[in-house]
Amino acid sequence: MEKAVIWGVTGGIGRAIAQQLLSEGWQVLGIARDPSNLSDLDIPTYAADFARDTDVAAASLWIAQEVGEVNLWVYAAGDILAQTLSEMTMEEWTRLFNANTVGAHLAVQHSLPTIATRGQLVFIGAYVDRITLPRLGAYAAAKAALEAYTKVLTKEVRDRRITLLRVGAVETPLWDKVPFNPPRNGLLAPIDVANAILQAYKDGHKGVLDL
Repeated sequence: MEKAVIWGVTGGIGRAIAQQLLSEGWQVLGIARDPSNLSDLDIPTYAADFARDTDVAAASLWIAQEVGEVNLWVYAAGDILAQTLSEMTMEEWTRLFNANTVGAHLAVQHSLPTIATRGQLVFIGAYVDRITLPRLGAYAAAKAALEAYTKVLTKEVRDRRITLLRVGAVETPLWDKVPFNPPRNGLLAPIDVANAILQAYKDGHKGVLDL
């Protein structure tokens, strides 16, 4: 049985990935700040603050104890905020980078030994050139940093496959956090993202994948 871990399993994308993998017979582990609302998914979960080194280290130890190693590792956590750069507080700036970039780094650093050789790491990215908009500066900067991070990681970690999945607007509760209406055309469903990740795994993909 193939095994997966999803960091940020309670989000719209993370939940969809878990559901799709379960439907195909995978063993799935989920990690989130508050996994208490996942009672409808029959998966082991662990609560962790992704910005806390000790929390992420403990979560990674839990993965090793639960399954030993995983074939598919997905960082689906993220956050967004609409605020001008001149008015954004340091707390808000830090929150966005913690969720989108710092958490990804800590999760890689602590849980890399739990990923099987030739296993796959997937990060949910964005089309950075499309989100460099007024009031989205911090979010765009965090996603740009994540893309640069994964490009370097691909060169440093050669015995695992690393994919940055660039997605457009996805129909998730993330839109509730910004005073914008989602685009009328081309809005992706979370299941579209889940299917793309599963196909990337089956295809042995590595590098940047545009959805």
